[in-house]
Amino acid sequence: MLFQLARVVEGYLDRVEIVIADNASIDETKKVVESCPLPIQYGCQKETVGFTKNVLFATTELARGEFIWIVGDDDLIVPNALKHIFDSLARAPDVSYHYLNFGWINIAKRDEIIYGQSGYPNETQLNKLQFNETSWQLLDKIELLTQLPSDNISASFSGIFCFICRRQLFIREQITLNPTDSLDGSSTNMSDCFPHAMLTLAPLAGEPIAYVAEPCLLQGINGWEWGGYAYKNMILGTYQLFRWLQSTVFDQNALEILWKSYYSMAGRLFARMQHEPDQHKGAELILKEAIPYSTSHPQFWDSLITEMKMLINIDNDVEALASWLRQELTHHPQAKLGLWGVAGRGTKLFRKHPNFLRNLIWITDKNELEHGLPFLQSGQSISQPESQSGMDIDILLIGTRSEFVIDVENHVCSISPSLTTISVNGIKRHKHNNTAIHKASETEYNETQKN
Repeated sequence: MLFQLARVVEGYLDRVEIVIADNASIDETKKVVESCPLPIQYGCQKETVGFTKNVLFATTELARGEFIWIVGDDDLIVPNALKHIFDSLARAPDVSYHYLNFGWINIAKRDEIIYGQSGYPNETQLNKLQFNETSWQLLDKIELLTQLPSDNISASFSGIFCFICRRQLFIREQITLNPTDSLDGSSTNMSDCFPHAMLTLAPLAGEPIAYVAEPCLLQGINGWEWGGYAYKNMILGTYQLFRWLQSTVFDQNALEILWKSYYSMAGRLFARMQHEPDQHKGAELILKEAIPYSTSHPQFWDSLITEMKMLINIDNDVEALASWLRQELTHHPQAKLGLWGVAGRGTKLFRKHPNFLRNLIWITDKNELEHGLPFLQSGQSISQPESQSGMDIDILLIGTRSEFVIDVENHVCSISPSLTTISVNGIKRHKHNNTAIHKASETEYNETQKN
């Protein structure tokens, strides 16, 4: 984190203050900070406190600057972030809140970007952002953010890192919070989930803000200690925030836009929680308020049913793939297995049937964001498709949707002409590009799904 921070603040040290709030950690944080040449305002809690209390410690006690930007130790600041921020401050010096567009990065890829890419995410790593608006905007009021294009507008204010604001807002408004010392994500207290939104949205309702379109940060995901409660926090925390906003002067038409997006998000995430309860905690907490409130809205049901159908179809496909693969390995127990496609079917198959991992020697996916990431407990990483030429594979499991199977088969068989492939379309034995010897029939596939 400090290595990347040194790059980010280069040329701006006379204009920024670096603050680190150590939440009574037992690691080497203090020693690392003391050995860092950067000027850092460091403070350590006497005992571990909740997330919100540590945020207030950093912003109201340690910090001295006029504006604050709160960044987690698992996030990646984009190298040009400070340039974008100071440009925005220069264009709108009287504005108290500057929204910072952001994206996401798997925490396992962060070091690769920092050390292998000099801290600069590539185009693929920046192709999905919270907002799709690409130009800087001066908005007449904060509520107009809801009119900018976004795939999930309800998540606009969920990130504590998605804005800079005058520090005085945190000092003045902190009395509205009632945080606890919960750390595992199980809290049902709104002050523990979205304190940053509570401290800014109501006070700034109707006030002008600036929107910085260039991404300033990538949120590190899949590395949270409280990750099991992530869906619960998004459903319950956002519900509590929006219900609270209804009692404020926040524009109700803008809030209605947020609610509609929320119902779709809640339906989608609740379906996943119900489908994989061992992966997602806190369903009993959202069933008390958030879900009952959402069930009277058609967007919730449309989203839930669509997501559940997709998840059930994936499950059916996974069991069909497992049945055919088991059949092949019964006859060839030492067969070398490859996997193409880790999202959805690929990962779920090996998670549900880990015994297949002993045959797995190669994993790939077309998505560059997956390359280099570890694959479950296989001890292997996800490779680029081009690496197939160096692998001696007997069976390739194609974990993609039906419409992509032929393209994958054509690609892999141009490299390895004699290969057995197993996909949702069945089993094919390729012999020097001849027609497949065997293909599972539609009846066989349907019977496999039933079983």
